[in-house]
Amino acid sequence: MRAPVLSLIAITSLLVPGAAALAHGNHEPQTVTPAREQRPAPRDAPSTTTKVSVESLGSLDLSREFAALQGRVLRTRRITIGPGGSVAWHQHQQRPGVAYLINGSLIEIRDNGTGPRAIQRKAGDSVFESTGVLHGWRNDSDQPATAVVIDLVPQTQP
Repeated sequence: MRAPVLSLIAITSLLVPGAAALAHGNHEPQTVTPAREQRPAPRDAPSTTTKVSVESLGSLDLSREFAALQGRVLRTRRITIGPGGSVAWHQHQQRPGVAYLINGSLIEIRDNGTGPRAIQRKAGDSVFESTGVLHGWRNDSDQPATAVVIDLVPQTQP
């Protein structure tokens, strides 16, 4: 019985703004990336975050689930990048996550150790982000792009 309830919460959180935040709590400010992760951008990568909205969909304290994850939470957010908007170049630091693009398209500039490259991302794509990954997003289209981003962060993470 527990799995259908969790599935219902997940589906509701995509359709009803703030639904999961009510189910699991909403303790973090609405930022895209922590300032300490931002890096000087290479050519073609965005250097600033602009035209972005962030909505918390909720979080789950993982220390109650796994002793080894003491002080970590599973956080879910809906991030929308407007036309001409961007998420600044940054490097993930012990903040693994996945972004699922639910509508629109984005250009991701990514460097996983081989040098920066541009990747076209479209609705339905999943993007995994692990420690050491450098990347940023640009919306070069005339439509907003929205992703659901789920990541593991310290409880004090903004």
